[in-house]
Order: sequence, then C-alpha cells, then structure tokens
Amino acid sequence: MIKECGYLVVHSGAGISTSSGIPDFRGPKGVWTMEEKGETPKFDTTFEDARPSLTHMALLGLYKAGYLKYLISQNVDGLHVRSGFPRDALSELHGN
Repeated sequence: MIKECGYLVVHSGAGISTSSGIPDFRGPKGVWTMEEKGETPKFDTTFEDARPSLTHMALLGLYKAGYLKYLISQNVDGLHVRSGFPRDALSELHGN
C-alpha cells in the first residue's frame, strides 16, 4: 500500500515516543491520566536524554526512500528532529 500511494503523509502523536521512555498523555500510565488519579507521572528519561525510537527511525527511512513526503507531529519531545528528519518536511502542531 505504501509503495502504491502517491503522497504519504504521517500524523504522529505521543505514543511514538513511549518506547523512548517518554509517557503519552491519555494512556493508562499517561501524564494526564496519572494526574487525574492524583498520582505523579513517571518519566524514564528526560526530553534532553531521550533518543529516537525505532519508529522514529523507520519514518526517517520511509522519507529517505521517497515514500513519506510529509510528517505532522503533535509531540513536544523533539525526537523527530533528533532522528534526522528534515524540518522542511515536518510540521509540529504544538510543542517544539
């Protein structure tokens, strides 16, 4: 399907960074979920120390191969840019 599409655009959210140690917002252990329960969310790393996940790198690979034309992100962690994804093919809707 990816090879046959004419213009692939991906919209990513917080879940893409959970394997990098950054919690999402609405998942069972998400920041807002934990805060609503009166609990402190757990971060396994800081934004500064986090490294792009395999998914971040796969998106970069799709871009470099010419399949992915544009990436829209709602993330605030900077990992798409840190993965090497070019800023001119990336829109960050809020955050960075």
